[in-house]
Amino acid sequence: MKLLNNLKLAVFALLFSAAAATSLSAQIKVVATTPDFAALAREIGGNLVSVTALAKPTEDPHFVDAKPSHVVTLNRADALIEGGAELELGWLPPLLENSRNSKISSGARGRIVGSEGIRLAEIPTSFDRSKGDVHSLGNPHYLMDPLNVKVVAKHIADHFAQIDPKNAATY
Repeated sequence: MKLLNNLKLAVFALLFSAAAATSLSAQIKVVATTPDFAALAREIGGNLVSVTALAKPTEDPHFVDAKPSHVVTLNRADALIEGGAELELGWLPPLLENSRNSKISSGARGRIVGSEGIRLAEIPTSFDRSKGDVHSLGNPHYLMDPLNVKVVAKHIADHFAQIDPKNAATY
């Protein structure tokens, strides 16, 4: 009898582990370039997403230390949220090239560019790098405006719904 109970317990544990693994693997693997985009993704996706931020909160988003582990993280991603507007221009392109992930390539449904649909401020009339950190497309720090956060959040939700249509209503 004790052997039968132990066998039932082992089968139950195995089934529970398999269900948990299936649940976790069903999550959208989201990589965000910065912690603020990661926070938005977590709020929008809840337990349907697993989110990793490439930049640390203490790093300047223009000058993130690109690491080999970032290539691996991007290779396994279902979605990438980047700021756009040249925010990550100095470090993200080589990581993406080496990740060889078509899900997050330019134009793919897994590639979410936060600046799309945002009216950027401070667009320079002339471009001269000798003047310091000049943003040729405009100020990429548009999340300072709460109305822009709302636009970006909708954009992220729309992409999540395309990637995971069965949970579209949740996003």
